[in-house]
Amino acid sequence: MKRLYIFLIIFNFQFLIFNSSAQSYTPETLKSLAGKFEHPSDEYRPHVWWHWLGSNFSKSGITADLEAMKEAGIGGATIFNIASSVQESHFPMENNPWPEQTFRSEAWWDAIEHTMKEARRLGLKIGLHGTPGYATTGGPWIPEERGMKAIISSKTEVEGGRLLQIALPKPEMPEFTGYDSLYTPGYKPWKASFYRDISVMAVPDRANVSVNDVVELSGMMDADGRLTWQAPAGKWLIYRYGYAPTMAHPHPLPDDIIGKALEVDKMSREDNIYHWQHLLEPLKQHIGEYFGDTFVYIWVDSYESGYQNWTPAFREDFIRLKGYDPLPWIAFYQFENKKELEHKFNAWTNANFESKLPEFKTFLQDYDEVVNRLFMDNGFAVAREMLHEYGLKLYWEPYWGPFSTYQGTVLADIPVDEFWSSQDTVYVNSQIMRAAVEYDKRIIGAEAFTGAPSVSRYTEDPAFLKHVADGGFASGKNLFFLHHWVHQPFDERYQPGMGMGWWGTHFSRFQTWFEPGKAFFTYLARCQMLLQQGTYIRENAYLTHRRTPEADIFFVINPENGVQKTYAFPVKERVPELWDAYIGKISEPTNWRQKGDSTYIDLNLEKDCSMFVVFPFKKGDYPVLPAYHVVNQTVQNITGPWNVSFEPKLDKPFSRKFTQLTDWSKSSDPKIKYFSGTARYETTLNSKFKIQNSKLFLDFGDLQDIAELEINGEKVGVLWAPPYKIDVTRWIKEGNNKLVIYITNNWANRLIGDEQYPADFEWGTDRGEEGRAMKAFPDWFLKNRPRPEKGRKTFNVWYYYRKNSPLQPAGLFGPVRLIKEEIK
Repeated sequence: MKRLYIFLIIFNFQFLIFNSSAQSYTPETLKSLAGKFEHPSDEYRPHVWWHWLGSNFSKSGITADLEAMKEAGIGGATIFNIASSVQESHFPMENNPWPEQTFRSEAWWDAIEHTMKEARRLGLKIGLHGTPGYATTGGPWIPEERGMKAIISSKTEVEGGRLLQIALPKPEMPEFTGYDSLYTPGYKPWKASFYRDISVMAVPDRANVSVNDVVELSGMMDADGRLTWQAPAGKWLIYRYGYAPTMAHPHPLPDDIIGKALEVDKMSREDNIYHWQHLLEPLKQHIGEYFGDTFVYIWVDSYESGYQNWTPAFREDFIRLKGYDPLPWIAFYQFENKKELEHKFNAWTNANFESKLPEFKTFLQDYDEVVNRLFMDNGFAVAREMLHEYGLKLYWEPYWGPFSTYQGTVLADIPVDEFWSSQDTVYVNSQIMRAAVEYDKRIIGAEAFTGAPSVSRYTEDPAFLKHVADGGFASGKNLFFLHHWVHQPFDERYQPGMGMGWWGTHFSRFQTWFEPGKAFFTYLARCQMLLQQGTYIRENAYLTHRRTPEADIFFVINPENGVQKTYAFPVKERVPELWDAYIGKISEPTNWRQKGDSTYIDLNLEKDCSMFVVFPFKKGDYPVLPAYHVVNQTVQNITGPWNVSFEPKLDKPFSRKFTQLTDWSKSSDPKIKYFSGTARYETTLNSKFKIQNSKLFLDFGDLQDIAELEINGEKVGVLWAPPYKIDVTRWIKEGNNKLVIYITNNWANRLIGDEQYPADFEWGTDRGEEGRAMKAFPDWFLKNRPRPEKGRKTFNVWYYYRKNSPLQPAGLFGPVRLIKEEIK
């Protein structure tokens, strides 16, 4: 009852009703989970962020993208309509091929309807960001008077003791200074024109002034700003207060609406209803039949809209919530600080304010609490309310704004955190996880693998991503939305194709490792399936613990070097099982014991390997592979020779014979040195081993980036992260075996190879080590003519590399070995 009381103070009653209507959930049985562990069902698949870049979208590309997602093991996509190219913010390309395909044009609606139809056919779920751009809530339908607002002021110094009849200057209007104002070439500040007066306050300019000495003169100023006041003797400071739009706008906007869209007032219920109506009603008219079925949610990204510290009803709301008028305090604050009122008079500055007067601290805290309350009650609670009315859900990253992340997590249907591909450690957002636990938020989403240009340079592969993926799971996140899968509107001649400017990670149907990378997406789905079950208990170092009515489930990762370690689990009198999400198999542990209230298990986990340890309350009715002990090991080296068939992504196949394994990037042959694609290694393996009472493993040694294995014409498996070792007992026969290993590397070396030739397009902005842009789509591309520079094979919009950029290691390095383990 105590928690309910506190919650009621924080939120309004309507918000409470929202949360009391949460759907109940019954975890799957262990038998059901075991049956689908190797091939998880669709609801557990990761989703992607699907960026449509400006006017560059096509129905053929939409179909191809969605079919590729389905094939790869992706469960759905979130559409973001952003600029044709992006750096810190919108940084448009020139000469786009379909400029008539503007945001919400007939062509755009046709593409959206086509998307829903195709997604339903394929069984994919679709979401849409709640604004054009990726931050935050707004659009071209928001006029200045409905935009985010700031309190502004002018100051006039006067001598009293007489009747004053003076004109008070209008406050200086705000100019937006967001991301694009800092980085966009030729940016012209967007200055507000809408203005309304709030009040006039006078403060005696003398020592030892208190807030009680502040005098309100609002009724003495006419509509033209002329003040008539019989001023008491002494010097006075007169403040004319008003409000105006901050001019914050969504970003990075589709090219055609740059400078034409604003962020909605986050503290006005009326304006938020207006915004969501203008977002949702046209969607309902065009794709209403898909609402709640194929089209299931609206996404709100992390807050990047800057400050807001006023709304038309703010004064009344403050008095209602705190019991006193904020305006005398604002004037007193401004007088005491002897400076003009900063536009950023809000949580960002208040939190760092140290005053000689302790009452200021209370006032500023009250101010922040009212801003937070209005953001939640009149902004995001309205969003959820209206989305539910339309049969949709709110997926929200509730942080970085002047509001409570804890409260935002409670409000969201699916709260979302984020992690970047460059992170060594994925940190737990304590506010998100605390709210998730206390309000039983079973699903915690993640904006996953966001990549900065210093790291995500078409070099990303699943082995690189596994460390941070496991960190994301260990921190409590259990539904990944991969950043990013950019829409590819053009045909397969133009690869790797469209990118989100300089941002990564680069998932798409044009990725070199698209085919073998399906194994990585399956791994994510297996992890998500188990981590979405039951209730989150805790995260302790590298153990994440969930509990269902049938079992305790622990996710264990080893981020350090070393193989065998002993792990302690707070469970007793139960038999553990190892659920290996990398291969989709369930087995008994070899060495384990119970002592006191804990179970101790010896696990052989190499660096960045992971394992689920499951403790059923009773023995399950599903197959579990028995444990075994290795008593002897014998090794047979596989030295080749190797017949290697190279299949470049964008060139003709060719073949070579390798007498020894080598790094392609060190080859003197440019075709191999700058190769990106898949190479097929074939050799004959004459196995000397008998299989009785033994297990056989093939160890590839080292390689870059992904391996697929075939033995005697049968597919064996994909190895996408070290150690590159696989059980081949059921495929290897004594004597000769046809061994085929497919090795796929990333795009980097071919991209560097292209830089050995002149550009057949115009270069745009050069950002040094972070790369440079294609300024405009070239005429030969637009007119579908042969490429002028035949040496260039790739086509993309952001170029990370130069002629002398270091090549990436690539290929199968070995040593390749057949290992026989005699077991008992």
